[in-house]
Amino acid sequence: MSYESSDKYLDAMRRFSGDLRMMRQVFASMQQREVAPSEEHFQLLLKAHLDARDLAGAREVLAGMQAAGVEVPAGTRWDVAIATGRAGRTDEALGMLDDLHREGVEPDADHASAVLQVYLAAGRYPAARAVVRQMAQRGQAAADADYERLLRDCLERRAIKDTRTVVDLMLQVGRAPSPRLATELVAMVARAGHTDRALDLLQRMSEAGVELRGDVHTELLLAYAKAGDAEAADQALTAMEQAGTRPSSFHRNAVLRARIAAGDADGAWAVALGLAQDGRIPSGENLEGLIDVSLAANQVAAASGVIDWMLILGVPVPPQKAADVIGRHLQAGELDTGLALFELVTARGVPADRRTARDLVERLVRAKRLDEARDLLERLRASGTLTHGRHYGSLLNGLVAAKRADEAIALLQHMLSHKILPASADASKLLGGLIRAGDLATADDLLASLGDAGVQVDEPTYRELMWAHARKGQHEPAREVYARMVAAGITPDDRHQKALEWASGETKRRRSDDADAGDAAEPGGEVLVVANPADQLEHPEAPHAIAAAEQASDAAPSDQESPTAGAEPASDAAPAAEESSTTRAEQATPVTGEQAPEPAAATEAPATPDAGGPAGERAAGAEPPAETAEPQAVAAEPQPEAPASPAAGDELPSDEASTDDTPGAATEPPSAAADPTAEEPAPAAEPHARTADGNDQSGTPTADGNDPSGTPADGEQVRAGGE
Repeated sequence: MSYESSDKYLDAMRRFSGDLRMMRQVFASMQQREVAPSEEHFQLLLKAHLDARDLAGAREVLAGMQAAGVEVPAGTRWDVAIATGRAGRTDEALGMLDDLHREGVEPDADHASAVLQVYLAAGRYPAARAVVRQMAQRGQAAADADYERLLRDCLERRAIKDTRTVVDLMLQVGRAPSPRLATELVAMVARAGHTDRALDLLQRMSEAGVELRGDVHTELLLAYAKAGDAEAADQALTAMEQAGTRPSSFHRNAVLRARIAAGDADGAWAVALGLAQDGRIPSGENLEGLIDVSLAANQVAAASGVIDWMLILGVPVPPQKAADVIGRHLQAGELDTGLALFELVTARGVPADRRTARDLVERLVRAKRLDEARDLLERLRASGTLTHGRHYGSLLNGLVAAKRADEAIALLQHMLSHKILPASADASKLLGGLIRAGDLATADDLLASLGDAGVQVDEPTYRELMWAHARKGQHEPAREVYARMVAAGITPDDRHQKALEWASGETKRRRSDDADAGDAAEPGGEVLVVANPADQLEHPEAPHAIAAAEQASDAAPSDQESPTAGAEPASDAAPAAEESSTTRAEQATPVTGEQAPEPAAATEAPATPDAGGPAGERAAGAEPPAETAEPQAVAAEPQPEAPASPAAGDELPSDEASTDDTPGAATEPPSAAADPTAEEPAPAAEPHARTADGNDQSGTPTADGNDPSGTPADGEQVRAGGE
């Protein structure tokens, strides 16, 4: 085909540009007449399809160009990709753009803005920033809307570096963000804590002629305050004044916040007082911070002043802040100041801190201001602050220590009436004081009240009260204490049982030293030396003497028992240290009119070391006179026992009968035992008198270590019946 024919079709296509239908007819006529289309024909047809947004036709044209061996220009490919993106087919458009980018083809100035919009529409901000950078290098500016979209993305992501990059690209082509957007950008950087970058960004935009709003200085000021950079905050405040903006209370409070964050107590107080002089007030947050910074600087009085300031201004006082200030006063020994401040804040409706209230009560008790402590504790109980029994412990102990036991008991009864249960240790201590004071009736009543309320006392207190009743022979009260102890879940042992036996009279009492000696001379009477219950109370946890004596007594052979082995033991407690010589004489001497035991009872089965006790032990507690020494059975126990008086019904020897075969022993007249004032006869000088058990009566300790003087050794017991 000739060039003229081709040119004729080219002119026709140019004449029908914008009319896709006519363009397609002209192109179809060329194909029917076998006229080979040139690159220009394809481009005109492709442009017609793109203008009509006929992407399918545009692709057919591109396929025809490739089939005809016609190279598709890069500009044409950019046009197709941009048209695809504008048609809403973003993914296809991005695919075409990525292919061009991999081939190293970059958009030219004609296509750059359109490509930037495709990237922004698809959210491809890194690629969009790359296009903007290419445009800036050519000195080409993007649309303001495109720049704003890039900067808004930086704000949302808080991307400080990208923000500076985009701003620099804008300033490079003579563009700048709007004042509002610039203020938001500076504030975003400042709030992120990068105050230096924020200040640099502010200066760059100011040099570019951007008139920033006054809010930007506020944002910088707040950023410095948050960072605790007080000097920079002051500079920001000065810059604001130079820019024509009058600082408000908000800005001054920002500077105060910076001083507080920096821990500058003196500077913070200077700013706060300056606010007050200008008729302004610190914010509630700054007042709380002023308390903290004052306490940190050990300015407790200043912190108290802040509390007063808050109460005057009507600013709510946090309970913990008030507790911190009161606690520091108490630590400094300023009890009156702390108490006055506590009364002030609680009167204004500030809830009392429980720990601080308890500390106040404790310190009042330590200062012996017990009445004030009791009044304060009662108010705190009524307000529901201190409602546990442990809160009353120090006051109860203080009243007892001050010898105001009646008031302590009244306070305890008051607690129980309000269902406040005292601590077990406090109740036990109070009961112990009553017991030692001898007020057993009050102790019983108090124990009953405590038991009804479910308060348990410790086991030694129960035991001490039982023995106190036992010493007085009060069996029923002792049994009531025992029953309450068992009901409290305490397992009784031998110590408690012995107290009951003592109270009931089952355990024989010791005859008093000033008792009439004639009472023991009655037929069938017994003179018993038993343990003093007070001794057991001194060592209630170790009744070793009792257990040892009982075990040894049970282990003794029957042929060595005394004639009255069936008699009941006198006591399980430790014996008295000494007995008078008169009592020993009474116990050792048979009473006139009764038959004494036969001497053969002791001589038929002499004691041996295998009899359960040391050989040759003598009975302790009475020294038989040499004239009337009577053979005694050896007690098979570690602690030797004194012989007892003959049991009732036994025959007594006559006045002339001799009861001992020991050489040198003589018969003592019966009147010597009846007269308590009679002197004890001296033992015979020769030979040494010995009893049937082999003990020496000379006064020199025998081989078993027993003292023949007749005085019971420590820990020995004299039992009735002579086990």
